[in-house]
Amino acid sequence: MAGNEKLPQLNGRNMVCGGGFETWLQYVDGFELRHFCAFELIDDKRGVACLTDYHRKLVEAAVENDFGVINEGLHYRASRDWGELIGFSREGLEEINIRGIEFYKAFAREYDSPETPMLVGGVIGPRGDAYKIGRTPDAAEAEDYHSEQILTFKKAGADLVTALTFSSVEEATGLVRAAKAADMPVVISFFVAKGGKLNGGETLEEAIARIDVATDNAPEYYMINCTHPTEFEPGLTDGDWSRRLGGFMPNAVAMETLDLCKLGHLEDGDPDELGGQMARLAKRFPHINVWGGCCGTDGRHIGQIAKQVGEVRKRLAAERMRFTN
Repeated sequence: MAGNEKLPQLNGRNMVCGGGFETWLQYVDGFELRHFCAFELIDDKRGVACLTDYHRKLVEAAVENDFGVINEGLHYRASRDWGELIGFSREGLEEINIRGIEFYKAFAREYDSPETPMLVGGVIGPRGDAYKIGRTPDAAEAEDYHSEQILTFKKAGADLVTALTFSSVEEATGLVRAAKAADMPVVISFFVAKGGKLNGGETLEEAIARIDVATDNAPEYYMINCTHPTEFEPGLTDGDWSRRLGGFMPNAVAMETLDLCKLGHLEDGDPDELGGQMARLAKRFPHINVWGGCCGTDGRHIGQIAKQVGEVRKRLAAERMRFTN
């Protein structure tokens, strides 16, 4: 692990993040997202207003509970193949990626404080579909492909790169190598199927070990996103490997992600219950400092997660104080 001093989550600071808000944009705000591409809403006046409202509620829920925020998520499909599908040239894609980073910088400037540090992240999704097993790029192809977006994030002044819903160890390895070559801190977040394994059949422990060996432990940490705690917890086996986990971004409900995208309405579950599930994981994994939400979540869920995780962390700190005294 690189141990980047500019990332407060590596130094004990609790942070939140959000992703999967495409479902919210579709089912609550009524947007038709072409190929699930939310980034082009930066060119839409109402789109910007809805994105601002969603993210402001998330950030304020975090700040209310003294959590920092990794402001990110908009760029999930703002890479070459997806951009070309909806008519973006490489130059146009670079320009809108940079504007998306500027969108998040505005939140960082507004809410940043010593108690609630604000980072700006560039999110990258898989080259193909994250949820269907098909052809995935090998490490060399992935390094070449994802380097374009990573270099744009660096140019725009992003603090880190987060790869969300990755299921292919090879593709994740290539992306990490591209980030390492660009001298950008990188986080890999896995999508795991029921039972806690990747689509390729690897356990989380196996996937992390393979990427670490292939990249000389380059990722700052690993995460899990776009699945519910009841679905991914079986993959959280005991062992030293779990020290490489740094965050969780659960869906609001336990349901196949493809089914969630076809419902025609938002399934937002019970924010209080989700907060309790994250609090139990906070007690089990006291080293983990990044707490977010994915499909179906919004500021309500983030508020409950931050509140209940924060309470666990305060109790653990008090216990340590009593023990040392």
